[in-house]
Amino acid sequence: MAIYSLVTVLAIFIPIVVAFLSHLVAKLPKEGAASAKAICILASYVTFFLVLSLILAAQYEPIETQLFVLPLPMGMFNVGLYVDHLALVPALLSSLFTALALTYNVYYLSPYNRAYKTNWEFNRSYSFILLFNGAMLGTLFSDNLLSLLIFWELISLCSYVLISFWSKDQFCLWAAIKCLIMTHIGSIALLVATIVIYSITGTLEIAEIGNTIPLGDPAISIVFPLLLVAVLPKTVLFPLHTWLPDGTVAPTSATVLFHVCGFQSGIYIIIRFFLDAFHGHVISLPAMPLPLLFGNISVWSFVISLIGAITLIIGAINGVIENDFKRIIAYSTISQLGYIVLAAGLATPLGVTASLFHMISHALYCGLLFLCAGAVIYATGKHDINEMGGLYRHMPITAICCLIGSLSLSSVPFFSDFASKYLIFNATIDSQATLLTMIAFIGGVLNVAIAIRLLHSVFMQKSAKSVLNFPIKDPPISMLAPMILASAALIIFGVVPAIPLDSLIIPAVWQIGFPINVVMPLGSIETTLGFWNTLALALSMVILTVTFISMTLYSRRVAAVYRESASEETFEPFLCGEDSNLLDGPHGYQFYYVLTNDLRFDNASHKSNIDRAYNALSAKFFSACNKLLRLDIRQSYFAAILSFIVGAVVIVLIAVLAG
Repeated sequence: MAIYSLVTVLAIFIPIVVAFLSHLVAKLPKEGAASAKAICILASYVTFFLVLSLILAAQYEPIETQLFVLPLPMGMFNVGLYVDHLALVPALLSSLFTALALTYNVYYLSPYNRAYKTNWEFNRSYSFILLFNGAMLGTLFSDNLLSLLIFWELISLCSYVLISFWSKDQFCLWAAIKCLIMTHIGSIALLVATIVIYSITGTLEIAEIGNTIPLGDPAISIVFPLLLVAVLPKTVLFPLHTWLPDGTVAPTSATVLFHVCGFQSGIYIIIRFFLDAFHGHVISLPAMPLPLLFGNISVWSFVISLIGAITLIIGAINGVIENDFKRIIAYSTISQLGYIVLAAGLATPLGVTASLFHMISHALYCGLLFLCAGAVIYATGKHDINEMGGLYRHMPITAICCLIGSLSLSSVPFFSDFASKYLIFNATIDSQATLLTMIAFIGGVLNVAIAIRLLHSVFMQKSAKSVLNFPIKDPPISMLAPMILASAALIIFGVVPAIPLDSLIIPAVWQIGFPINVVMPLGSIETTLGFWNTLALALSMVILTVTFISMTLYSRRVAAVYRESASEETFEPFLCGEDSNLLDGPHGYQFYYVLTNDLRFDNASHKSNIDRAYNALSAKFFSACNKLLRLDIRQSYFAAILSFIVGAVVIVLIAVLAG
């Protein structure tokens, strides 16, 4: 076991050390930049294989490693590592996509990219993508709250640096600051929760804190809300989710990492604390009233699942009406995270199993779609799906990969997402949570709409003339290989779901103390409510095919209405600058005419935009700051000293009275 303890330490610190050394290597003459890129990519693959080797070692019992004892004013703290399958599920995904992202990055950030002016020089995206993975592994493998806080904060800083990569673009800087503020709200909440937990238990060991707080202790009413606020921005949950779509301004290779892998640290915290360390406290809370509507779950379980359900719907609504390729996928990501948290919040064995399985499925197809988006942006220089079209003729491999990702997003059978969504619906029905089941179904329909609109607008509709002014083709093999690998994994895990269930998910659920009631006869998934069989597959395929054909025919009918209404104004483009592409539909904004114009999804998106409240709050804050400027002492040293003394006295009085 000692060798695996060393492997765990190396998996965390190899990417961190190489991330710093790469900048020194890049300064070497001649081949410095190429060498720095090479060692970053090599370190990412070494880290991935190190994490992969830990899966067999942690199969029967967790790997526990004592690193050192840290003397602090409050006492001596043992700093160590704890690796079980629950930590290894997100760790494996993070390490895999780090390696794929750095491989993809070589040509994406190159002079061949039509969207950006870049060169072959070494840039900070390589080192900070690698550092991000090291911070992720440190967070997942920490056995105490102190080291978890440090690595948790490092993830936020890496996200900030990667989002602000195009530092000359003002919007990128705004998006980075927004990410920093929102994620630090979570960091402050986690810090306060750590202080409260230590003051009650006298320990920072994650494995011990749940046992040292008695059931029904009033402190739980403080700790639970703080932990929930801590995970909201990292898990991209309502209302601290709006930084993620803005964060798509980062390079696609970086976007893949913190959109696909960064959220897993938040999911890990939810499961580790609410379903492992504090599981007894969660299920001992009063049950929800109206169990036929809300389910046989506790109040706190329902709160977590409800936040996931709200996030699911808001993300899907915004994804339907968004036109930016990467932002559409970001909103889809938010919606899928809602599914994951909805299932985890149920606090049942089936719910945890479904949550972890959907974490894997989501990482694969969301990462795949982001990589496809980057390939299209790389080839066309365009971000708006209404400026694309007909790209399947020019980019067949990218189109096939995007088709696989879209079908998985639509929960089509034989793809991984179908299996994970099947478990989620089983979990909600098993818990008799009728409301959550209905919301999950509505979200599934909206995500099908997102997938069809995206695939149609980018690859299938009549090509936009502006795209075809130069030759377009599939990107180089270093960009295609990660896309093909993710596509293959989606199909394999969909056809044989027993592979991720047997090797990763069920051992994780078992190790945190849940009984297992999921079996896989002949590659199918069977639960207490039924099983996934060929009849379900056939019916699902027929329903989805009819839906697709109906929506396509409707879109053509809407396009015909547009053409008919525009026929009398054929010469308007020459008179007042109307867009002549209006006659080439159906485009993205026409494809869901009924959703945006009849059901008014645009209004729903506007009203659910929590950023309006944040902007109003920030305006009042700056107004208050301007008023405080009137108290400026203007270099009056006597007034400055007097105000300092008065302030110090007030603080001392507050401290004495509080004590």
